[in-house]
Amino acid sequence: MDSRSPRAHPGEGDLHLSRILHPVADAAFSLLDDRPVLFCESTQKLYELNQLGAYIWCCLLDKKPVEAICEDLTTSGLHQLEASKYVRQALLNWFELGLLKADWKICKEHSFVASLGKFAVNIQTSGEQLTQLLLPLFSQISATESADDIFEVIEVDQLIHVFHNKTCAFRCGSNQLAPTMKAYITEQIVQRSSPDVVFHAACLLFEGKSLLVSGRPGAGKTTLALHLMEAGFDYGADDIVFIAPDGSAMGVPFAPALKPGSWAMVKRFRPDLGEAVVHCRPDGKRVRYLKTPRTAPKGTSPVAWIVFIKRAPNGPAKLTPIGQLETMSRLIDGSFSPVGKLTYQGFNALKRTLTNANSFELQYSDVAQARDTIVALCNGKL
Repeated sequence: MDSRSPRAHPGEGDLHLSRILHPVADAAFSLLDDRPVLFCESTQKLYELNQLGAYIWCCLLDKKPVEAICEDLTTSGLHQLEASKYVRQALLNWFELGLLKADWKICKEHSFVASLGKFAVNIQTSGEQLTQLLLPLFSQISATESADDIFEVIEVDQLIHVFHNKTCAFRCGSNQLAPTMKAYITEQIVQRSSPDVVFHAACLLFEGKSLLVSGRPGAGKTTLALHLMEAGFDYGADDIVFIAPDGSAMGVPFAPALKPGSWAMVKRFRPDLGEAVVHCRPDGKRVRYLKTPRTAPKGTSPVAWIVFIKRAPNGPAKLTPIGQLETMSRLIDGSFSPVGKLTYQGFNALKRTLTNANSFELQYSDVAQARDTIVALCNGKL
């Protein structure tokens, strides 16, 4: 039993919802023990309504305009503004639950498929503006690749609603769409990553071999990755890497996400940063996404170098070798699993990674020095 009654919404919205939202055909209204409920055949769920919710639903079945429903609620004793907020929130809640359908056309010409390592997602939107908000999030776009995961993105009553395989995944404002989509897809990737291990790191390719750059949030992985791309490295990922059972790696190529602290630094060699849209993450932090000049080819690559970066207040870049035991401990700390813990199989995958990889800690204060140090390392000059 899912008991979700409409609640008042803190913002005021217009009442055009009734002209695009209508009850789905497989939602049945009934009274059980004199209590109003809705049964949805497609979701196989039962939803209990309060009296006001039941009245609004019955009005929708009778195709009564929202304005008239609000007038009825006002006559019954609700304040006019309270009535409109209540009705609006009821419609939005039912829409998310799949009890209402939207008379809104998805524009196929604005659809695209994004490749994310071993996953692919089909993004379908209701308009060009939404497509342009989402395109910068991805580095690998295809017009022909197929995808099992379909995302429908539509704007209803000034809110963006995102449906994943016909189920409402989330809703947000337009400025939060791309970061929220990234967070949601990342969660899906982690949940379906088995038998691979998901490791928190940037991934760059040099002469067919993977370089993994790991560090705590704010250590500068993305900024360093952009500097390495300028030095000729191919881009694999700036945040998430798959470690396959054989120990090889493959990045999840979301576009590099830059926070305000790095904008001035990166803009020196990427003037296009100033043209990038500023997005707002769910945690309130602002980000911009940049295009990648060279993206690594699909598939896994052997890991040759693992570098754990650490910001220092001053001093030259210092590269220190670390042993397998310390590296394994850090790999475990930075790994994710759908079961919440590293499995024996996952441990063996990480162990195979260490067999062929050299591991280091890099302390630096100047990102250009950090780049030069890593370039020298990968060229065998250190």
